[in-house]
Amino acid sequence: MSSLRIEQLFSVKGHVAAVTGGCSGLGCARTPSPLAALTDARVFMVYGLSLPTDPIEETVAKLNAIGQPYSGSAIGIPCDVSDKDSIAQAATQISSRETQLDLLCSNAGIRRDPPVACDVLKAPLAELQASLWSARPGDWADTFAVNSTAHYFLSVALLPLLAAAAEMGQHEGRGAVVVTSSCASMHNATNIDLTSHAASKAATDHLVRLLAAKFSRFYVRVAGINPGFVPSSMNPVGEEGNIFSALFDKVPAKRPGNEADIAGAVLYLASRAGSYVNGVSLCIDGGRVLLANGQE
Repeated sequence: MSSLRIEQLFSVKGHVAAVTGGCSGLGCARTPSPLAALTDARVFMVYGLSLPTDPIEETVAKLNAIGQPYSGSAIGIPCDVSDKDSIAQAATQISSRETQLDLLCSNAGIRRDPPVACDVLKAPLAELQASLWSARPGDWADTFAVNSTAHYFLSVALLPLLAAAAEMGQHEGRGAVVVTSSCASMHNATNIDLTSHAASKAATDHLVRLLAAKFSRFYVRVAGINPGFVPSSMNPVGEEGNIFSALFDKVPAKRPGNEADIAGAVLYLASRAGSYVNGVSLCIDGGRVLLANGQE
């Protein structure tokens, strides 16, 4: 029987992590976030890789304040994750500071709804077609660039640092990639058109398996998380008139997700506790997919 205590199993103390999308949405410490989970767990260094236009300095200051009692610290690195050269530059900056990377939380994502909205579950054929046809090809390209392709290039650019961490940690948790997908990849039973978003997330789910297979010789683990209804700038859960508000009563948990739900999953996958998990995705949706797919 293992002599590891619970706090040791889930500890990421002294780990080095890179987190994309660190200034908004799920990446931000003000929401259910990888960053909040990691700083609370006494991370030695958290790198927030964000768009150059994001409030990096403000977010880094808040993270440093959170991590101060635990000797944690944060450094912000501007990065356009849809641009391969920008990703390479960010990887170079991290490599100049660290010899290994224990965790890549590839978390950045976008959603581009059709300009002409409708209730896809109730709209007449002509109205539905008009809404679906209004989708812009550029929005599809941007969605896949951030939601799928970026995870690939980030993981590849940081692979040497991740492999070094896996070897140093004797393949017991360090050197992991956690990719944020969405439960939308598993269904599309919503009252708005999420086709491009859901399709990009489905591609991301398969990418998790592809990368895990390619990195397996170095035991750089790749896993995904598929959140359901979770408050973020992309999804203002709880606000009056929210497009998803009518669907909340269809979630078995009867509530949106919260910080503990996401933080717990990230800590599990990033720590010794999840060190034998590889190439799979965890759905964190309160049971929404069960009902959305008709499994009542």
